[in-house]
Amino acid sequence: MKPLTAYIMGWKASLQHKGMWLALYGFNLLLAFLAAIPLSGFLSKTVGQSLAFARSLEGFDYTFLRDFMREYGQGFGQIVNHAIGYVALYLLLSILLMGGILHVFRQWGEPFRRAGFWQGCTRYFWRMLRLAVYFLLLQGLVLALFGFIFYKAGIGSSLSELETEVPVIQAANFILPLYLLAAILVFMLHDYAKIHVVHADQRWLFRPIWQAVKLVFRNFGKAALLYLLNVASFLLLTALYWWLSGLLKGGPFTGSFLLGQAFVAGRIGLKLVNLGSATWLYQQAFGGVVKGYKKGPPNSPS
Repeated sequence: MKPLTAYIMGWKASLQHKGMWLALYGFNLLLAFLAAIPLSGFLSKTVGQSLAFARSLEGFDYTFLRDFMREYGQGFGQIVNHAIGYVALYLLLSILLMGGILHVFRQWGEPFRRAGFWQGCTRYFWRMLRLAVYFLLLQGLVLALFGFIFYKAGIGSSLSELETEVPVIQAANFILPLYLLAAILVFMLHDYAKIHVVHADQRWLFRPIWQAVKLVFRNFGKAALLYLLNVASFLLLTALYWWLSGLLKGGPFTGSFLLGQAFVAGRIGLKLVNLGSATWLYQQAFGGVVKGYKKGPPNSPS
């Protein structure tokens, strides 16, 4: 079964490129550390070692939150603005690194080389950025479409006309699973579009995107089964993390911190497995890429 083989090959490729795995983890850790500095300073100047703050960590405390926002709301707003900036920086960094990851996986079976990785990062950055914008717009259209269907099916013309919440719940039970399937499909198409853009190495994206979409739908069963394997792996990792978090609740901070870092490293690894397995399936099971594709690093300028 090629999807299962591709999944196994994704793990092999990720473990083969442990240097890339470690580099991605290092970038995440550095960015998290930089983001935590202003928040840590703000909390130390405001709540400090407050017992009320310590108790609020055990569960939602509306009274504490209300008093905190009344007293320190302006400073907290600045922290939120910083957080938005770090989120934007994280997204841009992720897009930059995506080109390097796919460039490495394109050279299937070859050892990891930092120079090749950074070449892919810079070479494909603008194409990965444009691709992200296109698929973000597509996700927005999907969300708007299902939101409109939900509104018509569950609410109708006005909330004031509803006598009970039952129609809303019934509509959500039917529409939400369909929306999640549609959103997952868009994510899957985005992954293969990224892979195809790197392999085809074309400046303009609309033709490669269309080629990738056709390629996926011609091999939809294989692509969907592989994607479900990767989604199931992520759900299993998340469930294991929450279970272990429950066991460590109330324990030493070091244990929780190490568990959190293990989860981050595992999530990065599963991202590599997803991209590596999809690249293998793309190259081997989909009939090998497009006309004009050649293995090895591209020679034409971006």
